[in-house]
Amino acid sequence: MSAIAFYSSSFSIYWSAIVIVLGIAAWFCLSMALHRGDGGRASAMWLVLALGTVLSVIFCRAIHWYCNAEQYESFLSAFVDFSVGSYCLPGMFLGLLLAGLLAAKLRFADSAAALFDALAPGAALGIALFRLSALFNSSCRGSIAITPEILHRLPFTSEVEVAAGVTEYRFATFFVQFILLLIFTVVLVAFFLRHRNDEKKWGRQRGYVAGLFMTVYSAMEIILDSTRYDSCVLRSNGFVS
Repeated sequence: MSAIAFYSSSFSIYWSAIVIVLGIAAWFCLSMALHRGDGGRASAMWLVLALGTVLSVIFCRAIHWYCNAEQYESFLSAFVDFSVGSYCLPGMFLGLLLAGLLAAKLRFADSAAALFDALAPGAALGIALFRLSALFNSSCRGSIAITPEILHRLPFTSEVEVAAGVTEYRFATFFVQFILLLIFTVVLVAFFLRHRNDEKKWGRQRGYVAGLFMTVYSAMEIILDSTRYDSCVLRSNGFVS
């Protein structure tokens, strides 16, 4: 059950939603600062924010429908009724990829790779806060039950309701990912600044920061996603997340 921050009549705002919005804002602000510091135009980042948000929602819902079709009445219902189902994070990368390529194609940015380099540290920070939002709802569904009471606290475990009135302490997958991604954000920012400062000495090729982010983040997901019991899996085989 999600914790309600504010409510009025039939309208409610949840804490998890607030943290997600803060994650998007933090992502945008950090990426904008890096992009502008690198000589990029603010209009490119604004375009990526607007277009990327719309495309990300579409792809996130489409992938979740594909992996969990039983939760929806039809494919169309996944884009009409947002009160059911959920989102699959890989769709966000597809949405931002297309948004970045379009921004470069329309000449808002000189290089799509440079734009992705600025987006990468912000992505690590934003996703970290997305995962932190799980503290305010029941979405941190680790599959590993931890019995020692001394470990029944963060960052080791989170409380999961497995049945009415029955709870278990399970590995806090999302909170651990939150901590790791915060550390990774610092590493990416340092790598971005170092790479930019080396440009005058050795010349510079774009895309290395984005490449580092995708490589490390993917490796992290392979490990941490295997600790969840609600991972989305491909229909073709039923076990590859």
